[in-house]
Amino acid sequence: MIKASGFGAERFMNMVSYRGVYLWDVEQKGAGVYMRAPMNSIGVLQACQEKTGCRMEVLGYGGLPSKLRRFHGRQMLIAGVILFLAGLYVLSSFIWTIEIEGTERLGHEEIRLYCERLELKPGTWKKRIDTEEATKKLLAHFPDISWISIGIDGTTAIIKLTEIIEETEIVDKGTPTDIIAVGDGVIVKITVERGTPVMQEGDVVQRGDVLISSEIVIGLEGEEQYPEYVAAEGLIHARQWLKMSGELPLTYQEKVYLEEDENTVIIINGKEVDIIYPSMSTIFEKEVLVERQLALGDFILPITWRKEKYIAYEMEERSRTVQEAKKELEEIIREKFERMLSIYGTIEDITIRYYEYADKVTAEAQAVMIEQIGEKRYRRDTNNDTNGESITNGQSHDFAGIWSIR
Repeated sequence: MIKASGFGAERFMNMVSYRGVYLWDVEQKGAGVYMRAPMNSIGVLQACQEKTGCRMEVLGYGGLPSKLRRFHGRQMLIAGVILFLAGLYVLSSFIWTIEIEGTERLGHEEIRLYCERLELKPGTWKKRIDTEEATKKLLAHFPDISWISIGIDGTTAIIKLTEIIEETEIVDKGTPTDIIAVGDGVIVKITVERGTPVMQEGDVVQRGDVLISSEIVIGLEGEEQYPEYVAAEGLIHARQWLKMSGELPLTYQEKVYLEEDENTVIIINGKEVDIIYPSMSTIFEKEVLVERQLALGDFILPITWRKEKYIAYEMEERSRTVQEAKKELEEIIREKFERMLSIYGTIEDITIRYYEYADKVTAEAQAVMIEQIGEKRYRRDTNNDTNGESITNGQSHDFAGIWSIR
């Protein structure tokens, strides 16, 4: 970029153009003319300046050659740029991420593990991947896949698939099955969809009793009747009594938390390297706050970064009153009975009896629960290969439990 000034400025521009030098962005500002010229024409410009008697001033240099000239003598910087570009090219020649699209029943991890056996995994050189061969092997290995394609976009391998439409589940209603009791109780409600009820509301049943029979009688009254066998269906709810006992000591040990400290750990190939190991004067608990596996895309590096928290504590002896022990026992018992309930079950009543001793309080509890106790079983006296085999599970409980809290 130059500036020509003086009385010979116009003659200077004409002479330069006549000698084949291209000028552009010509603009007159005040007594000077500003213009741009090629870098290699500096000798012609100086010669024309001397002949025309004008004054020429170089304001600046632009373009790639000028910018590259700045790096003259900075070999390490140039080498760093070259190595960076070379590294970028090498890294872009590998697969670093695997994307799987279209899965519903099949798990991503299952497909990913099989792809690793086919060398289709993070860290694989792209030219080594035969997408057509991998497609054939995936179709042969997974019968639930009806269509699949594998494409490579940059450093990402994209696996798109379509699963076979799942077959409709066929419920066997032809094989005769009875519904039997899976526990003891008193029937409070029975709903029969198919089959013949053997028990009624208020009947006492024991484990193994037939509740709904698969045998139904066909034929009008007064005419010849004959039996047929079906797959019995229905729901039977029974009242059950469950017992539980437990105890709580009046004196116990409790943790009293003191100071906290944090620690950062680097794990390299399974070996821990502590950066800041906390100095705790007493016993402590360790809690992992953050744990991250370092990775390059989907390529897992053998380095793990983990941040931990250490909480020091001491054990102190505490005591509870008899009333506090009874209240805690009641809460624990109710929670345990509720955990035993099925989705169809309800608790009618819980009765708890307490026994006080010098150093503890014990409790004996009984719960009245309503549960679904029916279970399907193949009929024993029909000609099939599964005589007496149970095919669905009902809800049953142990009628006694003993536990202790220290």
